[in-house]
Amino acid sequence: MKENRNYYREFLKDYNKIRSETPKDELPKLLLHICCGACSCFPLIFLTDLFDITVYYTNSNIYPESEFEKRFEALTKYVEFVEKACKTQVKIIKDTYNHDEFICDLLPFKDEEEGGHRCKICIEKRFKRTFDFASSQGFKYVTTVMSISRNKDVDYLNMLGEKLAKKYNNLTYVHSDFKKNNGQDIGVDLSKKIGIYRQCFCGCEFSK
Repeated sequence: MKENRNYYREFLKDYNKIRSETPKDELPKLLLHICCGACSCFPLIFLTDLFDITVYYTNSNIYPESEFEKRFEALTKYVEFVEKACKTQVKIIKDTYNHDEFICDLLPFKDEEEGGHRCKICIEKRFKRTFDFASSQGFKYVTTVMSISRNKDVDYLNMLGEKLAKKYNNLTYVHSDFKKNNGQDIGVDLSKKIGIYRQCFCGCEFSK
């Protein structure tokens, strides 16, 4: 029987190694893929004292474009809150929206239930986009907030991150399971208190 991995413990192990490789007067630079404002609530609070964070919003899966923009606005609202509350700076990079091209690979699996092959393709496309950007812009560390969701396969997310990191000599994937230690519940409470938009579907038109 396969032993379940504890990705929170693996994060701590990753971070200790990262810290040992980073000058004491610097924070390691992390490119953080974020899918929406609501999912960012706990991870950003958790990570902000540990890393110099750049947020990468690359989510052409979201439909329609007005929803893509609404989620980005929620993200920027929350980042502004974090910057004031934590006295820090978080850079935001918004990728171009290209839903028609993105969705082509998902169409053959449009009738699948959420969590199937279609969703894995969607996640992999966004991960690849994130890793490509990180590599081209000189980042060393990469991760995603998506492990905050109980609807996401945390093993798939982390194993995909490991797989992609092996293709880039200059990148390290940082393991995560932001649900641990009541992370999702804390994030939900935060988003409601601050008034962050919480969507009722994952992203693409097939998930509605």
